[in-house]
Amino acid sequence: MKNIRVEWCENFIKSAFAKIPFENGGIEVGCFWDMAEKSGLWVRGTDGTPMSEALEKLTNVEVVSDEEGNFLFHVFRLA
Repeated sequence: MKNIRVEWCENFIKSAFAKIPFENGGIEVGCFWDMAEKSGLWVRGTDGTPMSEALEKLTNVEVVSDEEGNFLFHVFRLA
């Protein structure tokens, strides 16, 4: 596995969120991990990676629920 820097992951996250067309938009967690994997900055099944560190620094995880309060999915939002 190549040596990935946290700064690269931070730049990837900022770039991904810059492409969202509305303010305070979120990226569904599974979709984000798919994008990160395709970028080569993250490997599925790994924990404690530079990408995880960058996400902790830059984002919050929020639950999206329907009108009745039923869980729908999780999203990353910029902090």
